[in-house]
Amino acid sequence: MEIVIIGAGNVAHCFGQLLKINGHQIKQVISRSEESAKELGEVLHAPATTDLLDIYMEADVYILAVSDAALPGLNDELRLGKRIVVHTAGAVPLEAISRISTHTGVLYPLQSLRKEIKTPPPIPIMLEAGNDEVLRRLQSLAQSIASRIEIVNSHQRLQLHLAAVLCNNFTNHLIARAKTYCEQEGLDFTLLYPIIKETFERLEKYPPETVQTGPAMRGDAATMQLHTQLLAGDPLLQQLYKVLSDSIYQFHANKV
Repeated sequence: MEIVIIGAGNVAHCFGQLLKINGHQIKQVISRSEESAKELGEVLHAPATTDLLDIYMEADVYILAVSDAALPGLNDELRLGKRIVVHTAGAVPLEAISRISTHTGVLYPLQSLRKEIKTPPPIPIMLEAGNDEVLRRLQSLAQSIASRIEIVNSHQRLQLHLAAVLCNNFTNHLIARAKTYCEQEGLDFTLLYPIIKETFERLEKYPPETVQTGPAMRGDAATMQLHTQLLAGDPLLQQLYKVLSDSIYQFHANKV
């Protein structure tokens, strides 16, 4: 298919490269930033512009890989008639681009994507479409780049987005806080690499609730008190420790 990508961030880079590798033609890259548009255009060997008025009008699909906050502006400015237009956001309803085209959809990658990572991870795509014709075309497109495809509505996509934030964003932040704590205390953070790796690898074999360990799981109040005392100089991290420990304890107490 012939594709126009609007946006030049992480999703635009990853989608653009996967589409190109799998035989699709990137006809144009559009971004508000001239530097970003040029950078992605060079990677994809596609012309780049910052002007929506210069948009290539003969593409099969137009992918709006922009921030959530930018979508209302595109909905006001961009008019593409019956051409297929999709956005890639997890928390934005399909209707948010309803004025751009009569043929709209969503290709939401349920994955953490960074343009610096040259080999993209497997990408499950959550698919939504405004009509059957768009759905068929988007299924064909998604099958060429996705590890798995699920058809969901806007509310289900929002719920999955929330679950992804809990699994990925919050977990990564906790690891970043652990790294900062180690650095402040003169500890070698790399000693934690094996336990971090094991934490995620075991989830491929076991349900997470069956492999929970730690003082909160055991109800070990003495150890948790020692930990909270260590965090007296960082009230926010101390509060996170208390809230998460209480959540773990209550979750497993209710399972008994």
